[in-house]
Amino acid sequence: MARPNKCDATELSGENRKYRQILEAARTLFVELGFDATSMDMIARQAGVSKATLYVHFASKDDLLVTLVDEECRRLGPQALWQPQDGPLDLEQALSAIAESYTAFFLDDRGLGMHRLIMTTAPRFPKLAEVFLAAGPRRCEQEVEGFLKLAVERGALVIPNIALAATQFLSLVQGRMHLRWELSLNPPTRAEYQALIEGGIRVFLAAYRPTRPA
Repeated sequence: MARPNKCDATELSGENRKYRQILEAARTLFVELGFDATSMDMIARQAGVSKATLYVHFASKDDLLVTLVDEECRRLGPQALWQPQDGPLDLEQALSAIAESYTAFFLDDRGLGMHRLIMTTAPRFPKLAEVFLAAGPRRCEQEVEGFLKLAVERGALVIPNIALAATQFLSLVQGRMHLRWELSLNPPTRAEYQALIEGGIRVFLAAYRPTRPA
């Protein structure tokens, strides 16, 4: 039966609740069992909905995976890394805040589980890889580029290739901590990440801060 075009508040709330239940069930099963080992029947049972209801919301398991990754990246990924502000630019403080926001994703169990899922399935799903890159790394790089352009305009940094510098900065403050966690299941400590961020900022500023005459 076709879905009605108009629903009362209760119906709309119920449909939205089922949608969220399905996504949460899929996330749990995909992360715990893997994408291939998870069936649509299992997702429906985990979500507490009928299989027919599941297919009303998602045409296939592939469609469900792509939607889940898009929503999780937007929800768990870094929010706005920085906001333009008037007044003096505190370079080190701003870079530290950007780095803290960016690396928070990798200190979160849920975020790490999604990252593992994405890395194991993206090679088979080009659309999934594009969704992840757009919602995560590419957006973060663009935001850092925006900050670096402002810093250059104000004379705080000298950067010949801003896009490259943005990638370098994020790589410096992220390091391989998340990779170690993914491989060993042992999370890095806050102190380890803080040391990585502080060291990364020092290296970055040493490369791009203007040389001042003695």
